[in-house]
Amino acid sequence: MIERLLPSDFAVVCGDPRRMSVGLFAQEERIVEHAVAKRQREFAKGRECARRALEAFGIVGFPLLAGPQRDPLWPESVVGSITHTDTFCAAAVASKRAYRGVGIDVEPDEPLSDELTDSICHPDELVTLGPQFASGMVTRLIFSAKEAFYKCQYPLTRAFLDFKDMRTKLHSDGTFHTRVVSRAPSNVGSAQGRWLRSEGLVATAVWLRQ
Repeated sequence: MIERLLPSDFAVVCGDPRRMSVGLFAQEERIVEHAVAKRQREFAKGRECARRALEAFGIVGFPLLAGPQRDPLWPESVVGSITHTDTFCAAAVASKRAYRGVGIDVEPDEPLSDELTDSICHPDELVTLGPQFASGMVTRLIFSAKEAFYKCQYPLTRAFLDFKDMRTKLHSDGTFHTRVVSRAPSNVGSAQGRWLRSEGLVATAVWLRQ
């Protein structure tokens, strides 16, 4: 799914967190040593996917640690992003010579509640994409698109954005545009992205070229 959303010069690796993962580095284990088992499985599979994606750029044996906000601390020469659900993990990595940032997100293809809609969406974002999209499904897409945008911009801006700080316009051709409408950082105010529904999942991706 993620490969279909990103340019071809990204290395994308996917995995299933229900399957056994390659062991973590000791520094990585400490990040989740007090987490519940589900979180540990998803973390381990995400790091495994990231490690395999990094190998495409000649980076081997790199412990992928986390910043104060649990954001992955990638090697200086690349940009990357990780996402996971109960059944799916993915990592995407590209050269920093070509890209400033990337954000990917995968969610279950299930509608979100009206209560969550109020906290995620501006009223004018809830535009019907077609008869197959219930209102809660549009909310799910907007949620995922904003998550991907946040992951892309945060390493560059260190700006904390709420869902209502962003506004997303979905398009029926599988693209979207997200912009910051408050607390706008000077260097990343908006970005284009792509979305996809497939195999019971919703996936979104945002990237910024150099």
